[in-house]
Amino acid sequence: MLDKLRDRIAAYLSAHRVCILSTIGPEGARAMAVYYRSIGLEIDCLLPHWADVAYHLEQDPRVALVVRDDSVSPLRWLRCLGTARLVEQPDWDALLPAGAHVPTPDELYLVVRVTPKRMDLLDESRGWGARETLEM
Repeated sequence: MLDKLRDRIAAYLSAHRVCILSTIGPEGARAMAVYYRSIGLEIDCLLPHWADVAYHLEQDPRVALVVRDDSVSPLRWLRCLGTARLVEQPDWDALLPAGAHVPTPDELYLVVRVTPKRMDLLDESRGWGARETLEM
């Protein structure tokens, strides 16, 4: 059962490219939409250096991610709670949006890898509050 849920969550993550990344800092919560790519259940997020969330991650690595599926109605989304750490040598080609021409991406962006602690797959097509949870 858990292996099937892991596979469904991994497939869901790989089918999308944008998530909302949220952090907490001394001045409160911050969130922003970011490009990502998944590697199994881990998620590499592309952050601009200027982003508040990048600064907050230096203070506290705990994050929440939300990946919404806009292709279905009613709502379906994935929520991930985990920790983020800097990726020293990111795969820029896999992370940058298609057609992006960024000669030196490491000057503009940094990449953090989110390791999940809990993932919730929510699907209102199966009823309000239908949720499957995977704890790591």
